[in-house]
Amino acid sequence: MDYLGEKGFYEEPAAEAVLDWEWLRQLIALVEREDLTELVVSQGKMTIVVRGRSYRPPIAHSVPPAGGITVASSELVVGEEAQMEEAPSLANDRFFYITAPLTGVFYSRPRPDASPFVTVGSTVEPGQTVALVEAMKFFNEVRSEVRGIVREILPKDQQLVKLGDTLIVLERLD
Repeated sequence: MDYLGEKGFYEEPAAEAVLDWEWLRQLIALVEREDLTELVVSQGKMTIVVRGRSYRPPIAHSVPPAGGITVASSELVVGEEAQMEEAPSLANDRFFYITAPLTGVFYSRPRPDASPFVTVGSTVEPGQTVALVEAMKFFNEVRSEVRGIVREILPKDQQLVKLGDTLIVLERLD
């Protein structure tokens, strides 16, 4: 693998670094081939960040809490920001978001002919299996970390989900 060779991404340590374009092309090819979200390489004073197609910038809430405040735009006027600051913190204490542990296909039931693990309104306990995510023919159990009531199930059966996507919203009971 050329991209991991001894040669750095600039040819000689000088006041102004010269970028090795072939090595940069290999980094981009690596990100695309391996379907990486982000690759950060640092050497000396230079840092290169290569982001894949699946890169999504982090957001404060992947799903707004049911009945909570929804912000239509990420740009807020300073006065509005001060007024809306308290409500999300209250909602964060009340709701828990179960997220995808890896990228794969979401399943709400153990078999196609079985009933779902949970439905909206179900009460779940810590450690209870609430869904499956299949990756590379391996089914991974998704378990609840808290006691709560299912308020929303976001993906549909057999929908592709990505690492960190919100799967289920729980209203905490503890």
